[in-house]
Amino acid sequence: MSVDLTRDGEVGVITLNRPDKLNALSPDMRRQLAARAREAQDDRVIRTVVLTGAGRAFCAGGDIGAMSKRPDALATRSWIKLAHEATVALLALEKPLIAAINGVAAGVGFNLTLTADIILASSEARMIQSFAKVGLVPDGGGLWLLSRMVGLHKAKELFLMAATIDAAEAHRLGLVREVHPPEALLPAAMELAHRLAAGPTLAFGLGKALAHRAVSADLESYLALEAVGLSTVMNTEDHHEGVAAFLERRPAEFKGY
Repeated sequence: MSVDLTRDGEVGVITLNRPDKLNALSPDMRRQLAARAREAQDDRVIRTVVLTGAGRAFCAGGDIGAMSKRPDALATRSWIKLAHEATVALLALEKPLIAAINGVAAGVGFNLTLTADIILASSEARMIQSFAKVGLVPDGGGLWLLSRMVGLHKAKELFLMAATIDAAEAHRLGLVREVHPPEALLPAAMELAHRLAAGPTLAFGLGKALAHRAVSADLESYLALEAVGLSTVMNTEDHHEGVAAFLERRPAEFKGY
């Protein structure tokens, strides 16, 4: 297994685990990543997910060795659909997703980080849209996600120039929330994950879904979805607990339902 899912209480940790190849994604790893994301979604105990890489890299991108074999069009299409499957599964998580970038995040590795709700990075992290270096366009929904985070012109610049940005620059661009020393990155990510795991999980999930729709839906369609989301969460135990805690001036104890 090259993509692991472990659990620390209510936090699930998905680890890209191919350190000898800097966690470069083979087609099978893309399949495993989608499966691990769906497992984390289906696990009722898990209320927050952390995505990271084993060893000194987050993910060096796609497996260039596999690409060099020049698969036919049908095999290429199948491989691309696997990449999309992993992206969709991560974006579909109805739980907070934190990316902990522990090293290089190149190509599709960079784009995987963009599926997260919150990104933390090691001070040694490096991010690069490296596709132009091998004559490709970004996969994994990269330009769709990136342009919504840094703007259209900056996203095109990062793709065209294929320039490496460090953690400090990623923080300046708003891609990264916090930068930590390498040894402090995962503890910081886990601390944040456990804090979010104590939150109103269903409201988090529906809020994420609304945010994703907000970038493409017209206002009327968005408000219709908002009404469905609100009518759902207003009948949850977590909402009732939140109101009671507010009135009683005490911290809420959310259960995730």
